[in-house]
This record gives sequence, structure tokens and C-alpha cells, in this order.
Amino acid sequence: MISCTDFIPLYNEFFKFIDCRSGYDGVKRYWAAITEKGCNNPTNPNSLRSFLEREPGFWGAVHYWEHTLSEESSDVIKIYDLEKKTIAAHMRRCPSKGHLLDYPHITPYEHYCEHCWIYKPVLNMFGLDTVRDHSAVDKGECRSIVFEKGTEPDWEEAFRITPEKKIWDIRPSDNKYLHRDFHLSGDRCLAYCGEKYGDNGVDEFLRAFTKVYFGPMIAKIRTKGLSVLEEYLIREYEAEEAPEVLHTSLDEDGLTVTVDRSPVISYMRSLNQEPSKYYIEETRTVYAEIADETGYGFSLDYYHEDGGCRFRIFRRTF
Repeated sequence: MISCTDFIPLYNEFFKFIDCRSGYDGVKRYWAAITEKGCNNPTNPNSLRSFLEREPGFWGAVHYWEHTLSEESSDVIKIYDLEKKTIAAHMRRCPSKGHLLDYPHITPYEHYCEHCWIYKPVLNMFGLDTVRDHSAVDKGECRSIVFEKGTEPDWEEAFRITPEKKIWDIRPSDNKYLHRDFHLSGDRCLAYCGEKYGDNGVDEFLRAFTKVYFGPMIAKIRTKGLSVLEEYLIREYEAEEAPEVLHTSLDEDGLTVTVDRSPVISYMRSLNQEPSKYYIEETRTVYAEIADETGYGFSLDYYHEDGGCRFRIFRRTF
């Protein structure tokens, strides 16, 4: 499992992976694909399209972003003009770009924030539009306005707070960071990678991602042993609110990890979604690479349809 919080670096590194092979145009083609399979997915009740189908127009957009940004533990103020039907948002600290800036060993992809335009085509389908100000994204800050198509929003007026407007203002401390929909997005990364670059491309990408993102943990395992990995897994499953499915056993021979069922696959299926054939690689390839980088062996004993699995990281004997 790649956790919700691990997804943002995965996304970032996948943009770089595509750019190295297909250029920025390739990245933009990927964003177009996730617009269609993510934001515009009519089978997922949490997609932007589904929110707008349930509540067409202004209120559907309001409730979609309130749901999403609450789960992302955002630092944002939104100003709703109920008369002009505008949603002015000032993201004071983006939970996505902001996370990347907090990692000293991660370099944000140069066009990272441009992926936020993926919502525009779906908004347009439902009579809405959006404009964005990315002049401060290097600090993890941006502004945007959602408005009715055919109107021209005035930036100064949209962000002016008056008694008639409704204000939605949240801080990171107001909500726990647990946006499980990122699991769907992460799996779509791997499915797209497999479609465009094949099985070897998925393996290459995940191993490169693991070396970069888990680099500090890998360094600790080399000096302190597998207790570092065991502690990481326990923290991640607690953060995902599923500690009961994880069982670990650490001894002098290595670490055995048993997962009764995947909380991620359970969540996907609750939204009428199925994992891709590459979802297993979030376990098999990622932990095999961690083992390789730290001088241990790796074996996946089993992996069930519901994500239940057991794997071992063990001392090699030569």
C-alpha cells in the first residue's frame, strides 16, 4: 500500500517520469486522461462529475470542494457570492504542493500545479468555468475563481468580503489528513504507466520513486535495522484507520508482514471502482526495492483478490 500521504510524492515523481520519456506534452496528455477517468468518472460518487450531476451548477461545485479540501486538511478560505454565483478560493498553503515543499529530499516538478486545470473541462460540461492565479505557487499558494460560463468574473470583487457573501474558512488543524480518493489516483498512475510504457515501465517507475521518496527511511534501515520499516508500517495503517488488519513479526531473521485485507481495495469497491492489475506492485515492487536497497531479500508469499497478503524481508545468506 502506498498511503494517502505518500501519494503526493508519487504523483510528483510520475510527472517527472513521463516528462523524461514523452516531454511536457506527454504530461499534459496524462492530465487529459485523468480528467476523463477521474474527475469525469460517472461511476464514482466522489468524482466532480457525480457531485455536479447530483447538484448541477454552483452548489455542486461548492460541495465537491468542501468535501475534498476538508479531507486534505487544507489551509483555504472560500468566498461564495450567492448572487453572482462565484466561488473565490485563496489557498493559503496547498496541501499538495505544500507537502512537496516540506520534503527536503523531493524536488517539485516544475509544472506541478498546472495539473489543477484538469477540473476545467468537467466544469464546462455543467455550465461552469474557472480561472486561476498561479503567481505564488512556488510558495504553495494560489487563487482561483469558479463562475458561471458566459460571465466575466472580477477578481477584486470576487475576493471582497461583504456581509451578503458566505465564507468558508478552514485551517489544517480543523481536519485530519485522510483523503482516501488519492488511492484511486495512485492506482490510475500505475494503470496509465502500464498502458503507455508497459510492465517494465511500471517496474522502472516504482523502483525510481522508492529510491527517491523512501531514501531517508532506507538510510535509517541500513543503520538501525528493520524496526524502522515496521514502525513506518504501523504508523501508516494507523493513519489509514485500519490498524487491525496489519500484523508484523520482527526477529533476528527479518520482518514478516501480514495484511488481512487491503483497506484501500475495500474503499475502492465502496465507490464502485476496481483496482488495476498493477495495484499489487505497490506492495511487491516497492518493498522488494526497499529490501534490495538495504541488503535484504524479499518474498511475497501470497496476495489475495481482496489485497490480503503476506510478505517477508529477510537476511540474505550467501
